[in-house]
Amino acid sequence: MNKIFFLIAIFFVLLGSSQNLQAQTQTRNDSDLVQFTGFVVSLDSSKTIPFVSIRIEGSRRGTYSDMQGYFSFVAKKSDVIVFSSIGFEPRYYTFPNDIKGSKFKTVVTLIEDTFMLAEAVIISHPTPEQLDYMFSRVELPENGYSLAMQNLRQKPLSEMAINMESDGSENARYRFNDYSNKAYYNGQPQPIPVLDVVAWGKFLKSLENGDLKRK
Repeated sequence: MNKIFFLIAIFFVLLGSSQNLQAQTQTRNDSDLVQFTGFVVSLDSSKTIPFVSIRIEGSRRGTYSDMQGYFSFVAKKSDVIVFSSIGFEPRYYTFPNDIKGSKFKTVVTLIEDTFMLAEAVIISHPTPEQLDYMFSRVELPENGYSLAMQNLRQKPLSEMAINMESDGSENARYRFNDYSNKAYYNGQPQPIPVLDVVAWGKFLKSLENGDLKRK
C-alpha cells in the first residue's frame, strides 16, 4: 500500500515539473515575440507606399501595407523581414538588439529601382512627296527584283487563293447569305439559273467580249 502512495506522489511531482518547464518555455517564447508596426515610405520623396509585400524570410507569414503605407503584424525578434514592391528595390530588415518590451514601431524606407531602357529613335512619318521621291529612285538588286516578280506571278497566287481555307468571318458571311436566300424564297420554288434570261444575256455578252478566253 505504501508503494502505491509513493508511486502516486512521484507521478504528481513529475507532472508538476513538466507543467512548470512548459510554462517557462512558453514564457521565453512569448518574450521573443514583438508587435511590429510602422509605415513604408519612399527614400527619395518620403511618400508612403501602399500595398507593399511584407513577409518573414524563409516562411509564408507576413502582411501588406494599407493605402497609407501602414502595417502591423507579430514576428520574432530574430526574424528577417523582407519588404518588396514593384518599382522598388527589396529591403531586408532586421530588428535592433536593444528592443525593450513586446512592441516595436519604425519607418521603413525603400529605394526606387532603376530600369535601363534601350535607346529609342523617334522620327516623323515621311510626306507623300518624300515617299514618291524615295520609291521612284530606289534601286533594287537584281536578285531581289527577280524574287519579287516570281512571288507576284498570277498562277501561283491563284492556286494559293483556291487552296486557302476560309476564315471564321468568311464562313459566317457564307452561312448568313445562305440563310438569307432560303428565307427570301421560303414557301416558293427557287429560280433555276438555266432559265434565267438575264444570266444568259451576261454569258453571251462575255463571249462576245472575249472575257472567257483562256489566258
